[in-house]
Order: sequence, then structure tokens, then C-alpha cells
Amino acid sequence: MAKTKKMTEDELASQLSSEIESASGNFNTELSSQREKSMKYYLGEPFGNEIEGRSEIVTTDVRDTIEYIMPSLMRIFTTHNNVAEFEPQGPEDVEMAQQATDYVNYVFNKQNNGFKILYDVFKDALISKTGIVKHFWEEKEEISTENYENLTEIEYQSVLANDDLEVIQHTEIVVMKQQVDDYGNLVSPKVVEHDVKVKKTKKDGQVRIVSVPPEEFLVSRRSTSIEDASFVCHRVKKSVSDLILEGYPKDLVEDLPTYTQNNAEYNEERQARFSFDEDSGPDDEGKGPSRKVWLEECYMHIDYDGDGIAELRKITKGGSIILDNEEIDSIPFSTICPLPIPHKFHGMSIADTVEDIQLIKSTIMRNLLDNMYLTNNARYAVLAGQVELDDLLSSKPGGIVRMRAPGAVTALPTPQIQPYAFQMVQYLDGIREERSGVSKMTQGLNPDVLNSHVTSGAISAATESSMQRIELIARMFAETGIKDLFRNIYALVQRYEDRKKIAYLNGKFVPIDVSRWKEKLNCTVNVGVGSGSQTAKTQTMSSIMQIIQGLVQNGGMGSLVTPQNIYNAVSEFIAQSGYKNADQFISNPQMMPPKPPPEPTLEEKVAQQKAQVELQKLQLQAQELQVETQLKAQELKLKQEEAAINLALKQQELMIKKSQLELNEQELALEAVQNRPIGIGPS
Repeated sequence: MAKTKKMTEDELASQLSSEIESASGNFNTELSSQREKSMKYYLGEPFGNEIEGRSEIVTTDVRDTIEYIMPSLMRIFTTHNNVAEFEPQGPEDVEMAQQATDYVNYVFNKQNNGFKILYDVFKDALISKTGIVKHFWEEKEEISTENYENLTEIEYQSVLANDDLEVIQHTEIVVMKQQVDDYGNLVSPKVVEHDVKVKKTKKDGQVRIVSVPPEEFLVSRRSTSIEDASFVCHRVKKSVSDLILEGYPKDLVEDLPTYTQNNAEYNEERQARFSFDEDSGPDDEGKGPSRKVWLEECYMHIDYDGDGIAELRKITKGGSIILDNEEIDSIPFSTICPLPIPHKFHGMSIADTVEDIQLIKSTIMRNLLDNMYLTNNARYAVLAGQVELDDLLSSKPGGIVRMRAPGAVTALPTPQIQPYAFQMVQYLDGIREERSGVSKMTQGLNPDVLNSHVTSGAISAATESSMQRIELIARMFAETGIKDLFRNIYALVQRYEDRKKIAYLNGKFVPIDVSRWKEKLNCTVNVGVGSGSQTAKTQTMSSIMQIIQGLVQNGGMGSLVTPQNIYNAVSEFIAQSGYKNADQFISNPQMMPPKPPPEPTLEEKVAQQKAQVELQKLQLQAQELQVETQLKAQELKLKQEEAAINLALKQQELMIKKSQLELNEQELALEAVQNRPIGIGPS
């Protein structure tokens, strides 16, 4: 297959604009209109059908329902110290998984404001169908200036060699310093000193987690989740100065338009959020480096390089100007929805289920109030010309109405409020409770139940039943966006934090080495134990504590119950009571130092002393035997040396005797020759 041509910048910008225009959640779409409507209902704004001179009251059913649900959701996710936990894949991974759990939760809760993030994302989901959270690695540079005076040449060179220091001002100073040379003479050599001003740059990075306003998030219409989304866009607002600091060319950044066709500043959905307590117009965009511009961070599967395979790319553009274009591994967003619709990205919000009830209740309440107004300020029929109308129109207690003839003023009858109107309001409240799971019983506000003879079991059953919808919402949040969020935090930490560090976890400083972590671990989000109210959970834990106490009293300590079991039960009970740090009340057995051995008894001490005496005797006997053996060995060695000497002496004597004999033989032979007579030879 022939390779296609690489896309040009204009072609890329054009395709991005087309994707943005057709994306779900864009301006003037049905989804945006629905979210704008939900926000107005939440804020209790007028419907637009009000009549002058009539009641304009708006009930707050949407806001009340959402605000009732929020505490339950926050309690479910924040009761435990760890929002999520990572599971070991084998016995060798237990310590590593616990460290990953502690550190990832530390990144979420401490380095980022985890509670506020959950609060914003949950409320976005309950109001606007979808809560969006963005997670990414942010490199930070801290720049400061420092002054150094009277530096020697060596010190000055060390400053120049430091990559984190940039000399921005330098002054050489020649000074005369008196000193004594090797010969004792006083000399004054010239010495060069340096005064420098440096710019110090400290680079650091961390995982950043932010909640994204729904109107700033776009996704392709055909997608059902982040994983299968072919296009995702985040509209972000940044200053010209920030973009230059991030490394973008200054001339390119300065050409970016302040306002674009897709400017989120003028989005009606966004304006609806701020119209409640402030001007809904655009923010002051500033001038020069402080000028704010709107950008589109696009995450798109596209064949940019023309190799026939679409790759995931992050492309940042402002207007028609492309600022950034790079290939990436994943889309940095996680989303939640309280009432998902299968095979759709955006489901339903709690506001969607209650909006019609708020409209109907507001209409009924307006009519009831209008009826009360008419009752207290009745209408009158008068004979023309027989009544002073000014007296009638200026109604006041004890006021006089002047008439020219009796019966000139007649009060018109006002229909009485029918009981079914109040019954209708109660009916609508019941429908709202059924749809949302929020009732007076779940809130502990039902006086009929509290003051009646209804059993606690029946109350608990009713409360548990009404809580099931809220807990289902919590489970959906946990199994979708929250679990995905913590998996991505884990991946970011493992990818970018490549150096060892020390973190304060669970009341102590712990060394963190992410290089030891597995590439992936299973993740579980803590959303409480089972279903039921917090009171029921606390009662259950109390029962468990009683069972453990009974086992300990009946001899089960060590066999059925361990100190760690007791610690786990008590810490969970403390957590259910609302305290996060159980270690301030009890100590974890795993963190305790080993116990010293028990004090021995008198019999054991006597036995130990006897054993020590016997051991000392044995040691003494062994020493004596060793000395005796050494003496015998030395004696034997001496005897061997003496025998060797004697043998050598005897051998030497024999050699001497042998030599003497040989000498004697020679002397005898010589003497024989000398004594031989001189004879005459034969004839």
C-alpha cells in the first residue's frame, strides 16, 4: 500500500475545527442546552413564564435533592484514609502494593486537594450529567535570584559550572592582600575577587489533578467512553506569559486571538453558572503578557504522518494556529455519570429526574400564594360614581371607604384553597423521593417515624431501602471514573517519578522507590461495607467487636483471634465513627518493636547458673587438655630433634673414622714403597 502524504498545518487545523464543531457538548447543542437548563433549575432561577403582579416563586427541589445526596457520597468515599487500594499479584508484592496504595492516596489527598476534587466532580455529575477530572504530569520551574560576594577564582568557576545557576551580573574586584611568604617576608600580592548575581532555576514536577467544567469538555458523538473516543477536546484559558514560559514561540503566542468563534467565555452554559451571584459577562482579559487566550487541547486518533495508521496525538491550537503537535499514549481524562445510559457517553443527571417536579410544584405554589394574596386582599364590585375610589385603593387597617349610597361596595367571593392542592404537593414529594432515593427518613427528619412506635428494625429496613439508589450511584462512580483516575495516577507516578524520595506516610517517613513497582496492579475503590446507613454500619462493627471480645475471653486468643485482627476491627470501628487516623488511639501490631523475652523464673535462673558452671568446667577441661596436648607435642618434637642431632653426630663420627682408615692405608702403602730394596733386573 502506497504511503499517503503527510498532513499540512492548514489541513490539520481544518480537520480539528470540523471535529470540534460536530462534537458532543459544543455550543448551541442539545446537550449544552440541557446542562444550562439544569444549572438554572439548581440555582432556582425564574422559568421565563412569569406574569407581572402574580407570584414568581420557584421551589428548589433540584438543589435540595442534590444537596441531600452530596453528604452521603462524600462520606462514602472519604471515610477511609485511602480512597482506593492496590492489590498484590503475589505474596512477594504485598509490601509493594501497600506502599503504592499509601503513596498514590498521598498524591491525591495531600499533593492535590482530593476532597475538593471529589466534591466538584460529584456535583458536576449530579447537575450536568457528567463529571470530568483531568490528570497529568506538570513540570514546574521555580526561579529565584541570589547574590554572592568576594568569591575566589575557584569559587567563581564552580558557580559557572553549576547548570542550575545563570550569571546575570558579574563584577571583578582587584584587592591587595598582605601575607607572609616562605622566607618570612611581608608581601602584598594582587588578588581578583568576584561579585556575582545569579538566577537559580529549580526544576520539579508532580501529578496534577483538576476538575474540568462540563462546558469546557468535548467528545466525539459516536463514542461511549474515554477508551473508545476518537476525539476529545479540552478548552483551556491561559495567559500569554504562561504560554511563553511553557516554551512556545513568543511571536506565535502573541498572534493568538483573544476571542474565537468557540470561545467558552460566552458559552450560555457557563454564564448560567455565574449569573446567580455575579455578572455573567466575560472576565477581564488583560493586556500584554497578562492577556488571556482560549486554547483547544485536542486528543485525536489521526494519521498525521501519512503512514496509513492513525496514532493518538495531542494537538493544541488557538484559532487557526497550531501550537503543539505530539504523539501520546493515553487521553488524560476520567469521567463519571450518576445515571448512565448503556452505549452512550452522557447519561442522565439527578437534575434531569427532578426538573419536572420543580416546575409543577412551583406552579402549584404560585397558585396557592396567589389565592392567599386574593384572600387577604379581596377584590370588590362598586357602583360607578357612588364610591371614593382613592379610599378603596389605599387599603389599610381601620381605613374608611366613603360611599354615597348603601351597598355601593360589595366584596367579590374568592375561591377557597382545595385540599387536593396540598395533597398534590405531597404526592410530588413522594415521586421525588422515589426517583432520587432521598427522603426524610434517610435524613432522620421524619417526625412521624421518630415519634411513633415503629420498631428500629422497620426504620432501618426503610432507611436501607431508600439508600440503595445513592449507594448505586456511589458504586457507579467507583467502578468507572474513580478507579480509572487512580490507575492513571499510578501510571503517571511510575513513569515520571524516576528518582528515590522520602514521603511522610501514615505518621512516619518512608523511602519511595517506584522502580520496584509492577507495571500494573488491580485497583479497588473503598465505598463502604455493604449497604445501609452509617448508624447500621457502626452497629454492625459494635457486634463484631463483641464477638471478638467473647472469643478472647473464651481462650480464642492466638488460635481464632490475633492482635492484628483486634487492631483491624478497632480501627474500622474508629473509622466508622468519623475519625480517620486510628493510630492516634491504638497502635498497629505490625509497627511495634519485638517484645523482650520474658523474665526467667527462679528455677530457670538456678538451672541456667548450673549450666553455666558445667559449661565453664568443660571449657576449663578443654583448655587443660589443649595445653597438655601442646606440651606433649613440643616434648615429642624436642625428642625428634635430639635423635636427629645424635644421628647426625654418629654419622659424622663414622665419616671421620672412615677418613682416618683411608689415611692410614695410604701411609702404609707409602711406607711399603719406601722400604722396598733396589734390585737388579733379570739377565
